[in-house]
Amino acid sequence: MSRRPTILRLTAQLQFILALLALSANIIQAAQDFYKLLGIKRSASPKEIKKAYRSKSLEFHPDKNKEEGAADKFAEIAYAYEVLTDEDKKQIYDRHGEEGLKQHEQGQGQGGGHGGFDDIFSHFGFGGGGRRQQREQSTPNVDVPLRVTMKQLYLGDTIEVEYVRQVLCMQWQECMKTNKECQGPGVKVRMQQIAPGFVQQVQQRDERCVAPGKMWKSNCRDCPNGQTQSEKIELTIDLAKGMYPGEPITFEGVADEKPGMNAGDLNFIIQQEQDEHYHRDGDHLYVTMEIPLVDALTGFSHEFTHLDGHKFMVNVEGVTECDHVMRVSGKGMPRRGGRGGVGDLYITF
Repeated sequence: MSRRPTILRLTAQLQFILALLALSANIIQAAQDFYKLLGIKRSASPKEIKKAYRSKSLEFHPDKNKEEGAADKFAEIAYAYEVLTDEDKKQIYDRHGEEGLKQHEQGQGQGGGHGGFDDIFSHFGFGGGGRRQQREQSTPNVDVPLRVTMKQLYLGDTIEVEYVRQVLCMQWQECMKTNKECQGPGVKVRMQQIAPGFVQQVQQRDERCVAPGKMWKSNCRDCPNGQTQSEKIELTIDLAKGMYPGEPITFEGVADEKPGMNAGDLNFIIQQEQDEHYHRDGDHLYVTMEIPLVDALTGFSHEFTHLDGHKFMVNVEGVTECDHVMRVSGKGMPRRGGRGGVGDLYITF
């Protein structure tokens, strides 16, 4: 009686091992959508990926699920989790799909070097050597103005924003077909006979070309809305003390996605709003103050309120001439670039 459960467990484990071997040997040929397999979005965080994997692996574990195909499903889930939690593999999968990932792994199995790893990129239009420029193609960078106050730049701030971008359709790999005339994203080259025995190579713009040898299928049912779909993401912008107007805050690879190309960068460009009292030039602040004649002749003290609300006194002795400029050390903006310290305040009377 006690041997039968043991035999069943061994049988389930054997099925699991055979499924893993089949997967590693590429017997499972059908392209998988790893995100759909785990039931998550492409923008899922590592924590969300891990949580989804735990749930799915428990559901299809061979020791608990005796249905036909459960062991295969469990192995596929484990492989999807392995890929999506490995930054390098995840980047290759996101850009080139499961087929590109398999070619990358085959190339590593052959000892790395050129061979397999270059083949994966040449297959998708990012070949080595003379095609280096194609391999590094990215979608356009996006610049977004970020309006902030001088007070925010003085104190530093953390800003939460939402950004809507275009990401690849979940089933985009199913919407590509072979076309030898495609030489890269948006580039089509065909041979045209101009005279008997003479052939001319003509390059054309064709947005259906997504990579060398690959063209997008028109009206593809797997991506009814086209190559991409909208995705809303949340970003945290860290505004450092003393940042300058026009300075960018960059999120790499967060711009729109497109088949056969890397995503460009999203740049938030600082636009400083005018302050009611102070004017800024680099690390220094400037302010103009009108004083009565009596104060100009006898001297005076005046209390200023800084950008962050703290107050400080300025004492002026003797006669003050018109348009006299006084420097108050250490009352400017925080210095950037690791220099430390604070700029100065210049008061014009």
